[in-house]
Amino acid sequence: MFPRRKRLSRAEFPSALKNGRRVSSANFSAILSKNAAGYAVIVSKKTARLSVTRHRIKRRALEALRRLNSAIPASVILYPRASVLDMGYDELKQELTKLLS
Repeated sequence: MFPRRKRLSRAEFPSALKNGRRVSSANFSAILSKNAAGYAVIVSKKTARLSVTRHRIKRRALEALRRLNSAIPASVILYPRASVLDMGYDELKQELTKLLS
């Protein structure tokens, strides 16, 4: 889990969504914004019905973001797709690196 200062707060979400730039790849969609500094991973019930599965996806994505922390200059709202579960951690990290650079 990220420390509180690294997380995107509820108050910062609207400006990040409004002013952010949307990028996507085969397994992720993300909104990048320079207004705030922080990270958020959103996994909807449409992506994974069971909360156990949603949390597994979220934990894997957050860990990859945590390791890439110094390479990410802006705030990131990340929307992983269900196919992330079938990926290895190294593949996931590599795709996130390409997406966010």
